[in-house]
Amino acid sequence: MKLPARAIAITLLPAVLLLGGCTHRITRLPHDCAGEGGWCPRSREVARQTWGYAQLAQNAYWQEAEESDDYLDREYLLPPDLKERYATVDDHYGYAYSLFDRFDEKGGLSEVVLVYRGTEGPKDWWHGTLLGRQGPRGLTTYRQVRAGLDEGGYASVPVALAGHSLGGRIADHVLKKLVAEDGALPATLSSYLFNPNASGTALAPAGDWKAPVHVSVSESGEVAAWVRVLTNDKEWDGYVIDCQTTINPVAKHYMRRLADCLTWVAAIDDAGAALSVERNAIGPPPVNRIHPAE
Repeated sequence: MKLPARAIAITLLPAVLLLGGCTHRITRLPHDCAGEGGWCPRSREVARQTWGYAQLAQNAYWQEAEESDDYLDREYLLPPDLKERYATVDDHYGYAYSLFDRFDEKGGLSEVVLVYRGTEGPKDWWHGTLLGRQGPRGLTTYRQVRAGLDEGGYASVPVALAGHSLGGRIADHVLKKLVAEDGALPATLSSYLFNPNASGTALAPAGDWKAPVHVSVSESGEVAAWVRVLTNDKEWDGYVIDCQTTINPVAKHYMRRLADCLTWVAAIDDAGAALSVERNAIGPPPVNRIHPAE
């Protein structure tokens, strides 16, 4: 993900420091418990439930991965049960998305994940963040995906929305519009938002992890926190995790850093995540090196 200019980060820093993490019903995920890795049970469970979707949110930035050698732009080698079906390039509004299919042990389609790409450049700032033109396109894409599944005999196959930053904002727009237009969210729809610059009206606590799941995970103090605070509403809920040691809110916003952390924490208990840590050469999150288990 390309970052805004340093001047923008400096301008936003006071707001982030004052407002970050002050949204309603935020659940902090601690890392200072004794035991393997030093991560507490709830932190490990949230990571176990979300790490795969976090990796897909990173892989939606596939064009940057092709153009950059920077580690933070790299795609993940995905678990064998996930296959990328389709990925678009930016349209004239900067909107882009990727589709991934998840298969069960018998090879049957078990889930479709629609990932909205986040901010990459000026078109996203203008058309996506300021004018909100990408949100309606996200809704159209979701309705097309759902209709295609229903008409193809896969009405029971669930769809999960995922997205980082602006991608999370698009997903949030889709959730809100579905409630407004259809009266409720469908039982076959889940959502996984990461560092979203959106308030998350439709998100709900996901402690029991029974489908459908609607959850948000953010790095503590990252730059989009001020947006979530300023657009806050009473139904917002989300998890905040402390993975990074830097105080730079822009550096904390990178999807690759958050996905690495969630995958590494999940790997403490999850064999699939552990294999992903090995295949993608993921190291411990920086905070783990400073606060080892006692």
